[in-house]
Amino acid sequence: LAQNVAMHNEWGLPTHLPNNDICGICIEPPLLPHDAQNRHQHTSAVGTIALFGRGSVDLHKINSWLASILWPDQDEADKVLRARLEEDLSSTHRGGMHAKNDQPSDKKQKIYRVKGILSVGHAVDQVGKVIPDSQEWVNDGLAAGLVNPDGGLDKRRFIVQAVNDLWDVLPASQNLCWDSNETRCCKMVVIGKWLHEGELQEGFQRCFNIAV
Repeated sequence: LAQNVAMHNEWGLPTHLPNNDICGICIEPPLLPHDAQNRHQHTSAVGTIALFGRGSVDLHKINSWLASILWPDQDEADKVLRARLEEDLSSTHRGGMHAKNDQPSDKKQKIYRVKGILSVGHAVDQVGKVIPDSQEWVNDGLAAGLVNPDGGLDKRRFIVQAVNDLWDVLPASQNLCWDSNETRCCKMVVIGKWLHEGELQEGFQRCFNIAV
């Protein structure tokens, strides 16, 4: 009897779930029949990159950067995207979306998951006062005493969660706030295929706006 056991990769994530369940890396169900030849699987092209920086980030910049890496084709013409989709569907029927032998032409970055913890600094005016309504979480933070009106630092840790092209950046519970003497930093982990580490690092660093 076949056992209901998932295979895992080096990060402990399932690379294939039995009985046609959702893939634990890309959150996609298998598109082909569940058999030995056309199993939904990932290759060594799938990797993980850790991003780190000291200081605090601007939420507008973080969201713009996430949009740029999760929606890389948002500005392409519809006919170009349609042609690419048809090509992807054609390759799927020929041998599976995640075939073992990826060709060099397939080396376009594809991000499956992003997770992270951020220190946030909100926008300030010319004299260093936080600008009300400049960010989604500014006004409620000011009212609760969680945002410093001088300098704009937010006491709350912000959590980043992204799956494929959907993401959220939300404050964690107040019992996880930054201590006053704690070094502010931001950490993110990106899991995907053909990841461009240099570009991801540069884009992440451009989101910082307040030094420790």
